[in-house]
Amino acid sequence: MKPNAFTLPFTIFIALITIAIVSGSASIFKTQVQYEKMIQNYYLASTELNLAFMQAQKTSNFTEEYGTSKIKCGSVKSPPTEYKCQIVLENGYELSKKIFLEKNNEP
Repeated sequence: MKPNAFTLPFTIFIALITIAIVSGSASIFKTQVQYEKMIQNYYLASTELNLAFMQAQKTSNFTEEYGTSKIKCGSVKSPPTEYKCQIVLENGYELSKKIFLEKNNEP
């Protein structure tokens, strides 16, 4: 077989394309994992907030620790129908949320 000057540059070109594809895939995977962690943190914080809120719904202001999370809520209006709550998870994720209560049509 005759040696030619095309083989080495072609091999280097293929190697660079392969490296670019692998590093791009790793970057996409890393970004996807970060988004999944953000979504998990949001749903965990929201669920813990709802559980703590159900227990302390009769008071206008409350601070509670649910597991390792710290939850603070305060009513915005004088009859407590709207609450502004803040929760801090153990890993440092922080969520602020407004909760609106429905009016009961009780006599």
